[in-house]
Amino acid sequence: MKLLALRCPTCAQPLKPQNPEVVVLRCAGCGTAVSITHTGLTTTTIEFAAPDVAKFDGWLPLWVFNGRVTITSRQTQGGNKQAEQDAQQLWGYPRRLYVPAWDLPTAAACQLGGDLVQRQPQFQPTAAPSQGNFVEAVLAPEDALKLLEFVVFNVEAGRRDWLKELHFTIEAEPPQLWALPALWVGGEWHLQPVLK
Repeated sequence: MKLLALRCPTCAQPLKPQNPEVVVLRCAGCGTAVSITHTGLTTTTIEFAAPDVAKFDGWLPLWVFNGRVTITSRQTQGGNKQAEQDAQQLWGYPRRLYVPAWDLPTAAACQLGGDLVQRQPQFQPTAAPSQGNFVEAVLAPEDALKLLEFVVFNVEAGRRDWLKELHFTIEAEPPQLWALPALWVGGEWHLQPVLK
């Protein structure tokens, strides 16, 4: 067992994670993004997406991969050729792949990730805010890549062709961590529009 001193590598201020599973947080003192791994603390990069709204309550972390999904086998009971063509059209070229990194139930993360994969939003970076609530990332990049498999399954299971069996591969570059503006409403976070 290794004990880590949770101090910002930049300003040495104590870091106070709100979640025991945290993998990336921002220092409350200097705003440095800090990654926590089993080997220690390192500074990291967070890209902040330019908001399209004036009011929001915080920033949600989202892993964005550039990659490609290749479907090697897709078996259905319905025989819906249109759904199969739609699948080939969606995954037939490299694209951005999105995985929410904040504390979110798996089903909700897969639904949101699938929606973003199909919409393909492209975020415009803005300067990192000096203040503002950055919701801690609790999903490491390697775990995000595993969750991405469920995102793909979720998209394909949502087609109207009684999916029976699906085999695919994912090739992806190391992801970027983005922070997206969000509102806190009814006890949960809701993403806000961003400039594209």
